[in-house]
Amino acid sequence: MNFKMTTNTSGFLAVAFSALAVMLAAAADAPPELTCNVTKTPDGFLHQLSRSSDCDTSWVVKNGGVLARNQDYDKNEVQSLTDQSLTSKLCHDNIDYTSTCGTDERAHCTYTCSSPISDPKASQPTPVNPIANHVNQNRSRLILLGVSGAVVMAVILYIICRKKKSPPSVVNYIEEQEVMVEIPDVN
Repeated sequence: MNFKMTTNTSGFLAVAFSALAVMLAAAADAPPELTCNVTKTPDGFLHQLSRSSDCDTSWVVKNGGVLARNQDYDKNEVQSLTDQSLTSKLCHDNIDYTSTCGTDERAHCTYTCSSPISDPKASQPTPVNPIANHVNQNRSRLILLGVSGAVVMAVILYIICRKKKSPPSVVNYIEEQEVMVEIPDVN
């Protein structure tokens, strides 16, 4: 396949690759993964998130009991609440944190209550198992958009190359000429 780079083709490729670079940069600026770190403290058990949220939030134990929703919390179960942490009075093996900003982002705070305090696994951050995590959705959309863009560019380049290979259409032009006809006088 002969391919000749023209000004139009190079301009199109420059715009397409610039758009792809902008989309990939936007994916790189996505917020970091949400994690939850549980630590035993003198006040209870601190459930610390890797970042705060300005959205609707809830902290729910495994049996479905709500410890906190937004800034309201169960004073019998919770020692303190901030926008990035919850300190529970009692040990809970599993607490689910949910932040809702259009889509749900979740962190699962796990702690083995029967383990000794010195157990290093007990206070390790627990990565998110996101449900409709917008970060992963954005990456998936960008990948899909990039693949779609590449396919569209390939089709357009194929069409451009096919046009260059096909012989030019022949158009016959008839020039308009002035024709004067003299009619002799019959008289």
